[in-house]
Amino acid sequence: MLDDRDQLLIAQLTALCRKTSAVILSYYGDQERLDIQTKANDTPLTQADLAAHDLLITNLPSIIDLPVISEESDGQSQLRRHSDYWLIDPIDGTREFIEQTDGFCIAIARIVNHRPVLGYIFSPTSNEFWFALNGKGAYKGIYPKTSADKHPIAQAYTFEKLRCRPIHTPITIITARRTLRKRMEAYLERSFGEYQHKTAGSALKFCHIVEGYADIYPKTSAATSEWDIAAGDILLHEAGGGLRLADGSIPRYGYNDTTLNPPFLAYGAELSEDTIKHYCALLRDAITQT
Repeated sequence: MLDDRDQLLIAQLTALCRKTSAVILSYYGDQERLDIQTKANDTPLTQADLAAHDLLITNLPSIIDLPVISEESDGQSQLRRHSDYWLIDPIDGTREFIEQTDGFCIAIARIVNHRPVLGYIFSPTSNEFWFALNGKGAYKGIYPKTSADKHPIAQAYTFEKLRCRPIHTPITIITARRTLRKRMEAYLERSFGEYQHKTAGSALKFCHIVEGYADIYPKTSAATSEWDIAAGDILLHEAGGGLRLADGSIPRYGYNDTTLNPPFLAYGAELSEDTIKHYCALLRDAITQT
């Protein structure tokens, strides 16, 4: 159960994310103001990313006074120097943001000793948010768009506890894009046989699993970073699911020399350890196939 201190923490994060979302959406659809650039890793960067970054790194330490490592930080190499820190992606799904879809979010995690103890994901376009606290469960909240700021912040939204559904048959796979690469198609057919397919952008894919709308999110390429998955990792764990790297291990954040994630498998509830290992083994096979 959440105590008063937990609820105050979530209220503070929600207030900050609402403020950050307003800034993000002020750029929405304004291609000239976005000033789109391409980073060294061939991903887009906009002025909205930088504005959200500035707000979050300035204000998160006033909630809990910790170092902040952001996707847009220059200090990514400092990850291994901290045992307790904020890890954030100011706009997770920048491509979706540029394309003016709803498939982007703000992703925030607190990492302690290489594992997330808090995860928080906020959707700027819907005012929905999802969060998890270590040992206290996963939740979804809705901050009404019509709420006046005069209302006490802790009473301005409602939330409900979430639980991943048991894996359905046929299984529902969630990915970022509708068109699947041949390697992914082969992996899915070999692993799950008949399956349903749905799409969602950014870390919102984890939220779909936690809410019971999907079962498996596989990643067959090393195309995400630690700030993309940390919040989703604890959300899944607290809701009865999980996230494993292709070698079957649980992610450890700020542990390696790179923030790049290897391929991984995110999943819903009631999978046995043997089944998880089997799916991961098939994932490794798919990765090695040309």
